[in-house]
Amino acid sequence: MEKMDVVAKLSALAQPTRLEIFLAIASAPNGITSTDVAEQTDTLPNNASVHLSILRNAGLVRSSKSGRSVTYRAELDALRSLSDFLRSAPD
Repeated sequence: MEKMDVVAKLSALAQPTRLEIFLAIASAPNGITSTDVAEQTDTLPNNASVHLSILRNAGLVRSSKSGRSVTYRAELDALRSLSDFLRSAPD
């Protein structure tokens, strides 16, 4: 994993609301709609949309659209790669 990719992922997760949103998505094995994310995290839908976009651009979540509904799923492989990188960092 490239250092810039690591920085993008860590930066995306460094914001408290975004971290809460990511955790809500990661705990939904079948995915979660953007509406449900906003409700579960007590975030206004337009603010949740911005946070979701940042998480998607960082490669931490993916989205799929069905009609008017957008479902988000965590990119667990990306999280594992980030964890592996951090564990392998020199002391």
